Amino acid sequence: MNAHNPAWFAAAADAEYNSYAEWSRRHPLLTAEQERAWLQQHQDASLALIRLTQGIGKTWWQQRYPGLDWQQDWIKTIWDKRPNHADMYALRLWYLDLNSAPTMLPRLWRRLLQAREVLLGSNIRLVFSVAHQHVNQGLELTDLVQEGQLGLMRALEKFDVQQGTRFSTYSHYWIQQFIRLGLKNQAALIRKPTNVVDDVKRFQRQLVMAQQSAGKPVSVAAISKELKMDEAKVRHFLELGLSPLSLDAPLSDDGSESWASHLEATDLTTYEATEQSEVIDRIRQSLGVLGHREKVIVALRYGIQHGREYGYREIADQLGVSRERVRQLEKEALNKLRMHWNRPDAMAAP
Repeated sequence: MNAHNPAWFAAAADAEYNSYAEWSRRHPLLTAEQERAWLQQHQDASLALIRLTQGIGKTWWQQRYPGLDWQQDWIKTIWDKRPNHADMYALRLWYLDLNSAPTMLPRLWRRLLQAREVLLGSNIRLVFSVAHQHVNQGLELTDLVQEGQLGLMRALEKFDVQQGTRFSTYSHYWIQQFIRLGLKNQAALIRKPTNVVDDVKRFQRQLVMAQQSAGKPVSVAAISKELKMDEAKVRHFLELGLSPLSLDAPLSDDGSESWASHLEATDLTTYEATEQSEVIDRIRQSLGVLGHREKVIVALRYGIQHGREYGYREIADQLGVSRERVRQLEKEALNKLRMHWNRPDAMAAP
């Protein structure tokens, strides 16, 4: 059912997501001119908030985004990064704590929130429409809508009015991506990397076509021949597509034994823990051979001096590059570290 049809909201009245429908009723669809005016207000208010801290905020932003290039105009650097709403909210609190005198910040913040609420409310219908395309894939509709709402928020933060495109066209991509990412991260009990999930889905589509062509289930050898793929790779994809088995599943009739009772202990021995600590210290000491951006990537990727390990997407957002570029830089950095460690004097104390 089309989410733009009033009958759709009547059908949604008895559903769990009626709060979203009620929110949409309070925010009617905008004309192209109205939408552009609200988008301009949101963009102007966001940029004004950043410029308001021009004299004192550079250090705060550098701590927030350590991987950005701060050699050029730092206001432009931050604006090109398009900070998210959480960062803008943290900036507001920091600025208010630092300045007790009256400023323009409260007025700018009200204008930002007003534009944000109107734009998100008037486009929630698009989120519902996209979410309905992904039902019965492992997540409830309300969860899909929430993931899509996150995508809509990010689209609003990154949208540039000067691009000349409709906001709905631009935000559709972000809504779709966040919903797909939510399905990949939450629909399965065991999370697999995004590229692995895509490969498994592609293989399963090819497998279904091969079985339909043969009219019956086919063997691994037949699949390998039909798809022109090694049998080992076929078995690998078939195993990845299996449903997970609970470790608490009983192995005996009386339930006294389970899969978990047959697993070996995985706790690190004293020797292994010492060796792991030495490797981490060695990596930390060797970071000096890397460039600034490579050092940032390795430190974030492996949780050195940052308390936790960061994913490719998080690092890419901080550096303003693609995830593939982060992978390439990480590979180059690790190669440099290997070359450094293979030197005869690498084991010497710094």
